[in-house]
Amino acid sequence: MTSTSPTETHVAPQADHGDPARSWLARIAEARAWLFLAGLIICFEVWSRLSFGATFVLNPFNVQSIAIFAVAPLLLATGQTFVIISGGIDLSLGFIMGLAAVVAAHATNMAGVAMPVPLAMMLGILAAVLVAGVPGLINGLLISRLRIPPFIGTLGMFGVARGAAFLLAGGTTVPVQNSWFALLGNGRLYGVPYLVIIAAVFVVVMHYILSQTRFGQHNYAIGANVQAARRAGIDIRGHILRLYVLSAMCAGLGGALYAARFTAGAA
Repeated sequence: MTSTSPTETHVAPQADHGDPARSWLARIAEARAWLFLAGLIICFEVWSRLSFGATFVLNPFNVQSIAIFAVAPLLLATGQTFVIISGGIDLSLGFIMGLAAVVAAHATNMAGVAMPVPLAMMLGILAAVLVAGVPGLINGLLISRLRIPPFIGTLGMFGVARGAAFLLAGGTTVPVQNSWFALLGNGRLYGVPYLVIIAAVFVVVMHYILSQTRFGQHNYAIGANVQAARRAGIDIRGHILRLYVLSAMCAGLGGALYAARFTAGAA
């Protein structure tokens, strides 16, 4: 005699979509930065039309001016983004950029004596980036090897870079006597400033490094959980060292482009 056991019917739980109002509020919260930016642009547009009777947003001169002056802060922010994602901070980038601007001006002028103008310009930019990497290397050693907190270590380098820039500049601006350097900072390609093109390409490359390479993955892992990253076999100290060098070199490139924009280096 056989007995049949009752079969259990499993009902799949229905997805809880939640309150539509809460869903919209969550989307608004996620997009709050873009909403703030849109509100700021609208305020400027209304103010411009009421005060001057002209548009602010659709004015090509305004857009180009803002884009040009945003190049140096954008490069600083790009390097700082890598550092912040890893859980650190770099307070020295501003004066590393100033130091790089002075180095770019001096190196371009000195190289222009014995080299063609284009080579002198490229040497000046290269010198600025390499010199900027030195305080970045020191920051990385202090933080990764001596375990000094990033806030303290980079704050000290803030003063060192500032003093070095003032000494190198002699307390004044260093004019650049190089026509190609001036063209780089003020020239345009089909109406688009060279500085904006360089910054856009640089940001795209850095975004690729952060999102598609092992270095970027390690950066996110260290920022999320240092102990888990160490157990996963990531070289924490080596990565932190390279990270601060990279951040400083971003500031160095920003300083060189800043000097090109004003055809002068200043601390």
